[in-house]
Amino acid sequence: MARRKYVLKTRVKFMIAMLVIGYFLLTYVQQELRIRDQYAKMEYLEQQIEQVEELNADLERQIEYTKSKEYIEKVARESFGWVKEGEIKFIEKKN
Repeated sequence: MARRKYVLKTRVKFMIAMLVIGYFLLTYVQQELRIRDQYAKMEYLEQQIEQVEELNADLERQIEYTKSKEYIEKVARESFGWVKEGEIKFIEKKN
């Protein structure tokens, strides 16, 4: 008994080819959307990093300012009422 060769019809070949192409197109579109989403997240995180770096720089400047003599003198005058030698401090009465 001779074996029969199975030959695919042109229509079936076309449908298989379309399914394969459709699968690859769907996969490509999904990956493209993921990449765009990742770029958007990356941009958002870069903006957050810039904001935190600016805040950090401000805090560093504040730390340096608190170590200065001007700041120490300002706090001593405001909090403790200290005056320099030869200065007169006027106190306003509250009604």
